[in-house]
Order: sequence, then structure tokens, then C-alpha cells
Amino acid sequence: MISLRNITKSYRNGFKRAFVLRRVSLDIEAGEFVNIMGPSGAGKSTLLHIMGLLDEPSDGEYQFRGTPTSSLSEKQRTELHRTQIGFVFQAYHLIDDLTVY
Repeated sequence: MISLRNITKSYRNGFKRAFVLRRVSLDIEAGEFVNIMGPSGAGKSTLLHIMGLLDEPSDGEYQFRGTPTSSLSEKQRTELHRTQIGFVFQAYHLIDDLTVY
């Protein structure tokens, strides 16, 4: 269902590149539960943002249900994220004076 191959995420820091993820490969089958653990700053949130289609890798290949996500338009990525991927943010920023009703 989810296949990551050599996923890398880096940012330019002056003349250097700061790597957040380096060559992460992972396969997750439908119905499988996966736990991602590591120390602060290890890249867990970055990896989840890439898997949730909220960010793109700098390099590598991400396939969701057999479709390379790099070949999708922004509109297709947004639709896939909205209809196929559940995402709960750690800081969910609820507004105290609003209710579900």
C-alpha cells in the first residue's frame, strides 16, 4: 500500500545541505500497524508529513497504492490526501469557544 525507496529530505543551509532524512526505505501493507519511534530531531514528523502528502521528499520514490506520488499533480495529491489518508496533528489548535455543533 505504501512503498518508500531511498527517501531523502534536505534543506539548504548556506553552502551546505542539512539532511533531515537519508535514504529511508519502508513498505507498509494494507491493515498493517506501524510504529515510528526515535529521539527528538530524528525526522519522524518529516517522514509522516511526506507519507501524508503534506510535504515532498528531496529525493527518492514514494508509491501510494502502486502510484508514484511524484507523478501526481498538486490537485491529485490534495484529493488523495483528503480522501485516502487520515492525519491527526500533534498540535491540533482547537478553538476554545467553538463547538462541533
